[in-house]
Amino acid sequence: MFSSLEFFIVEAFRSIRRGGLMTSVAVVTIAVSLTIFGTFLLLVLNLGNIVSVVSSRMDLTAYTQKDLSLDEAAAIQLKLSRLPGVEKVEFTSKTEAWNKFKGDFGGKFALDEVIRENPLPHTFAVQVRTPDQLTQVARTISNLADIDEVRYSGQLIKQMQTLVGAVRLGGLSLVILLSLATLLIVVNTIRLTVLARETDLYIMKLVGATNSFVKWPFIIEGVIIGLLGGGVACLVLKVSYESTVLRLTQALPFLPLVGDTFLLTAIYAVTVIGGMALGIMGGYISVSRALKNEV
Repeated sequence: MFSSLEFFIVEAFRSIRRGGLMTSVAVVTIAVSLTIFGTFLLLVLNLGNIVSVVSSRMDLTAYTQKDLSLDEAAAIQLKLSRLPGVEKVEFTSKTEAWNKFKGDFGGKFALDEVIRENPLPHTFAVQVRTPDQLTQVARTISNLADIDEVRYSGQLIKQMQTLVGAVRLGGLSLVILLSLATLLIVVNTIRLTVLARETDLYIMKLVGATNSFVKWPFIIEGVIIGLLGGGVACLVLKVSYESTVLRLTQALPFLPLVGDTFLLTAIYAVTVIGGMALGIMGGYISVSRALKNEV
């Protein structure tokens, strides 16, 4: 068993050396395709994280009728806190809001001399449990009798979610096309090696070599080509992502970029495994076609 495995590996490296330029083209093509694939994964992951973080901070604000008493406002707060999907309700009385407003702008204007009566309403800051519940909770609150107006940024969340969906769909389509093109190049690269050794394969079949014995060197060749391409893509992704995150963090420290080591390692590993899978499929398809033609 060990001697057979050693033979397969030696033959695989010998085929790679013979391939020369085409092998290099296959490795580069796999590296480029997997780099684009990894970039797409990182982009979707970060966009999803930004949407999640921004959505969690987007609460809605409800304003009551101006002439509502504190007791009536307290009753509304209790009602709001019991609504499905509501996590927390913070109340700001119109007196507190007016004092804060005067504190912010009273230094420039004599507001008490211009405005005799507090024009502001009681305010409720409502925090929902999940971003998906924001729109429904806003509709429910706006239908309450003593609520005058409800404001929230639900439209922005929808637009961001639409953007993530579009990037996911477009990126997935691009990755599928690139994978097919890469697989075709790997198949043709190994196919050239198979054609160059067509006489050897014929002799091996005559002396009793099984199809599996003939296939394994080419499958291992595909694995090596795929691992080389996947390794290059992994290195490029890691270096470029870390440098990009460092620059963006310095320029936009508030931007919630993904820095979880486990997630990033998983994405890098997927690129290497993807390269190996492309190599295995390329090697298997190319040698299977050749053996079928021999029959």
